Amino acid sequence: MQDAARKILRQFWGYDDFRPFQYEIIQSVLSGRDTLALLPTGGGKSLTFQVPALMMEGLTLVVSPLIALMNDQVAQLKKRGVKSDCLHSGLHRREIERLLDNAAFGDTKLLYISPERLQSKDFLMRMPQLPVSLLVVDEAHCISMWGYDFRPAYLSIAEVRSELKKCPCIALTASATAEVQTDIVKRLQLKDPVVVQGQFTRPNLKFGVLHTEDKSQRAFKLLHQEKGSAIVYARTRRMCRELAGFFAKKGLSATYYHAGLDRVERVRRENAFLQRDVRVMVATNAFGMGIDKSDVRMVIHHDLPDNLESYYQEAGRAGRDGQEAYALQLFHPSDVLRLENQYEQSFPDLAVIRRIYRGLGNYFKLAIGGGLGVTYRFELEEFVKAFDLSAVTVYNSLKILEQSGWIHLAETVFEPSKVQFLVEKDTLYDYQLRNKARDPIIRALLRLYQGILADLVPVRESQLASFLHIDIIKVKASLKEMHADGVLEYIEQSDSGQLTMLRERVSHENLLIDTELLSFRKERYRKGIDALISYVHGGVCRQRFILEYFDVPVEDDCGVCDYCAMQNRIRKIEGESIELITEKVLKTLTSDPQRISGITRQLDEYPQSLIHQILQLLLMEEKVIKTDDQIQLAQ
Repeated sequence: MQDAARKILRQFWGYDDFRPFQYEIIQSVLSGRDTLALLPTGGGKSLTFQVPALMMEGLTLVVSPLIALMNDQVAQLKKRGVKSDCLHSGLHRREIERLLDNAAFGDTKLLYISPERLQSKDFLMRMPQLPVSLLVVDEAHCISMWGYDFRPAYLSIAEVRSELKKCPCIALTASATAEVQTDIVKRLQLKDPVVVQGQFTRPNLKFGVLHTEDKSQRAFKLLHQEKGSAIVYARTRRMCRELAGFFAKKGLSATYYHAGLDRVERVRRENAFLQRDVRVMVATNAFGMGIDKSDVRMVIHHDLPDNLESYYQEAGRAGRDGQEAYALQLFHPSDVLRLENQYEQSFPDLAVIRRIYRGLGNYFKLAIGGGLGVTYRFELEEFVKAFDLSAVTVYNSLKILEQSGWIHLAETVFEPSKVQFLVEKDTLYDYQLRNKARDPIIRALLRLYQGILADLVPVRESQLASFLHIDIIKVKASLKEMHADGVLEYIEQSDSGQLTMLRERVSHENLLIDTELLSFRKERYRKGIDALISYVHGGVCRQRFILEYFDVPVEDDCGVCDYCAMQNRIRKIEGESIELITEKVLKTLTSDPQRISGITRQLDEYPQSLIHQILQLLLMEEKVIKTDDQIQLAQ
């Protein structure tokens, strides 16, 4: 079995052997066992089900929450000659039918679907026809209300499992607490599962929290010192633009990335970073999923993320090649205030949620009782302007509507333009004779795009314009006119967000929100913030703190994070004990707050660097606090 798996690995991926824990997971799957696999970011989760999919008869059904990630994995598989497809709400109805036909007749090895697709009556009717031999649940923590990214649609997977009697299931996630792991097993109805947990300790990764008054300048200094590739995560699109501009003015090779950029520009910047044409990528959390770059030497978080799960996943993109790398969090006391404000804004009143739900109905011109399963193009900024609402309030209300099972809000999805001729050859020829102006573009379509008479195929209007030596606007106009004439179907490319109505529209007065679930989510959110704040303030080994949060047993401190490095420096000092010097430092603060320069002046018999290290340690342990440029005892 192992030799056969390695042969598949070499044939399709070009690797000679598996990474740690990968084959253990593959062996479990191939033996027909339900499996829960926990591999950290960069651990190679995808191969643990893609390799078995090519070794097993039938279809592997992959449930994944991110359309962009599904599209990326399918594109990579197709490049390797693996028959795979992605089925999501952004596709045309006839495309969905074709993909399901291919899967039913054995022309597809891996079919990726969004969890919301499992709630579609049309898909459930086709399920018995699909020769599913393996069910894969990616980002499995989304099924747990204890998790940080709960998606109600994941709860539908258990119903699908009941239809797949002898089909094993593999659930994968990068990180999950013991509570979340238990919930995954229960909700997916995993039977006596094999649990494989990868090595979460990252001995090559140096974690650190840097207290600073000027985050941008501190980030620049760090990037200037470390010459390798780096990712800087920022919370807002505006901050990404400003930081990238600041770095560029300082002479660093930097660009920025966020979901608001059009698809062509996102791909261009992503490739520039992957190919080392750009050294520093400043990005929102929209960047990173599916990015295969092992030599990132530094990940800097300019702003605090929402929770430790997000932080650990994003920080883990540094040093995947096993070489020394840094994961650094910049911190200013105002960050905690922003998190607290964000917490309050994240749970709007029920009246506000109902108002925004009513706004959606008006925006989509949707009648009461309609809309079930319908997907609409949706731009948050456009909606906010149309109804003069706060973007933060709208977004958080939509997330609550999503977690309550009313809607699904998808990320920005790029779909190329697609065309298919709807008439027989004789009818098409007759149309060409009667419409001489359309003859050149019809001939071009038939010549450039194989299969266009039988199915919707991706087309590029720019390619047609170049081929015909005409303006792209004229190409689009001709395609739209032929669409209106019923000669062809033309679906123009889209690069927008999507919103799917998961239930029929009701009057806003009848909108039911599970207040108990809402209170539970609010409590979990609070705990996530508290854990992150505790991590920042420190007082223990950074890596130990993270691993213990995920219930991973830890024997020793990492020895390389900022806390451990400080402890190591302190231990090397000869003579007077550190405890006694620390007491003297605290004594200088008993009457009034002091500037650091004042403290070092009073204790000038000791090196300034030592006093600075002790003060930093006291700040981490929250025995002293810093306000403006002064240090004082904590209350």
